Amino acid sequence: MPRPHVVGQPTVHQHFSLGINTIADLLASTLGPLGGRVISSANDGQKTELLDDSSTIVRRIISLGTPQKDVGAMIMRNLIWRVGQRTGDGGATAAILARAIYNEGGRLLAAGVNPMPLSRGVNAATELAVEQLRAQARAVNTEDDLASVALTVTGERDLAMLLGEIGYLLGPDAHVIVEKYVAPYLAREYIAGAHYGAQISSMYFYTQPEHKRAVIVSPAIALVDDALTRAEDVISLMEAAVQKGAKSLVIIANQVSGAALGLLVTNHQAPKEKKKLDILALKLTAVGDPLKWAKSDLALLTGATQLGSVTARIAANAGPDDLGSAQRVEFGDKGVAIVANPGEREAVQVEITQLRTRIAELPMDDDDRPKLAKRLAGLASGVARLKVGAYSKPERALLADQAERALKVLSAAQHNGVVAGGGAAYCHCIQHIRAAAEAVDRTPEEIMGFKLVADALSAPMRQILHNAGVSAPAVPLYHIEEQGAPATFDALSGQLVDANIAGILDATDVMVLALETAVSGALMALTTDKIVYHREPETSMTP
Repeated sequence: MPRPHVVGQPTVHQHFSLGINTIADLLASTLGPLGGRVISSANDGQKTELLDDSSTIVRRIISLGTPQKDVGAMIMRNLIWRVGQRTGDGGATAAILARAIYNEGGRLLAAGVNPMPLSRGVNAATELAVEQLRAQARAVNTEDDLASVALTVTGERDLAMLLGEIGYLLGPDAHVIVEKYVAPYLAREYIAGAHYGAQISSMYFYTQPEHKRAVIVSPAIALVDDALTRAEDVISLMEAAVQKGAKSLVIIANQVSGAALGLLVTNHQAPKEKKKLDILALKLTAVGDPLKWAKSDLALLTGATQLGSVTARIAANAGPDDLGSAQRVEFGDKGVAIVANPGEREAVQVEITQLRTRIAELPMDDDDRPKLAKRLAGLASGVARLKVGAYSKPERALLADQAERALKVLSAAQHNGVVAGGGAAYCHCIQHIRAAAEAVDRTPEEIMGFKLVADALSAPMRQILHNAGVSAPAVPLYHIEEQGAPATFDALSGQLVDANIAGILDATDVMVLALETAVSGALMALTTDKIVYHREPETSMTP
């Protein structure tokens, strides 16, 4: 059992370097269009994964074998995971930047530089770099631009084209359902209207039994926050629908059973001349807050009053004004899609605006963000189903993961624009940072901090050039810096190109977060003077 002990400098720097460089070296090979993938295998050899997502790769690393390596590796693991969770991409870029800043900073500290003013210079230079990245950003206006951004994440051109189309048609807050198939397959499907998980109350309500599908056009809508078991409950709803002039009725309730269900089925199966209404009875499958939000949103979309024992109105006393309406309701594949009437769509614009504002204020890794995005997609009638497939399970999992990460990046790109890809946007900040280092009175240590950041910003592009087999990376780096935005290097053609024309683009938010997180992690390690090693350190499965 290891003996607990405390170590100081220069041992602290040596131990941090072991883990930081090990993780950065692992991820460096994945950077750029010619980067490779990582195979992760379980200890028993039974499970093998093919990975190209840096945050997933580091999550598979629980320990590098010794506490001395783990102390730096876990810092890297945490910062890479944070970047991936919030923006979907940029973890490998953050790792390369953190390594460059830490290694050069470590050399300066070993030479006797004071870490505090050095840190002030690094932070000031980082703020300037972020300002320059924001200044370089341009809005995403076309489907092709979105496809180019998706391509940097997935490396799969056909998949990127579909993702670009989905993002362009449905907007930055689109709700996309990714489905995996057991054979090579790639397709997308757009679902009109708000989509909710649901169960049909009886197979007799199917209008297309062979497909287990029910389609109701121009129905009255009854929303009941209660169970319907008595015949009189549904009789009042049917009479209200007839008085409203509807020829069909959709009942969405907590449960429909007993005499109530029997009456609805009998009416639905009656001959056409005796049938009062076409009927569809459903139960939403969500629970908790998602169920409450779904009912509230359906009331907005349809104009229906929520009926039930907890409200002032119950189903048995319902009138025509309590029922809403819809243009179309379709049930199938364990879900219901409801297309609102044009008049009702105007009523939901206020809620849509509020939801957009709330989503914009939340970080990408907030637990409520996907729930709110799903609500927004339903209210704005933007839902898509993306179908990806491959013969092997690892390939299917990789495609699905790439698609989900790319959707996060596309959302960021549509909100705050794009910059020249391949790390070139960082290179375009270097001259501004070097000029600012001497522009005002600064201490020598702060100037060193500026120069440290300026040197580190070329590290991601340098790594991409190395992965592409460029023998003299300093030459294209010089030309990129001299030409300025939007120049970049196309690793596939080996040429300097205009990033906007070539479609080599990165989301601005991804680049900003990768830089800020890398600087934060590197400075934390650089300013740590002692490490306490415990006898039995706690093992965490999450970063």
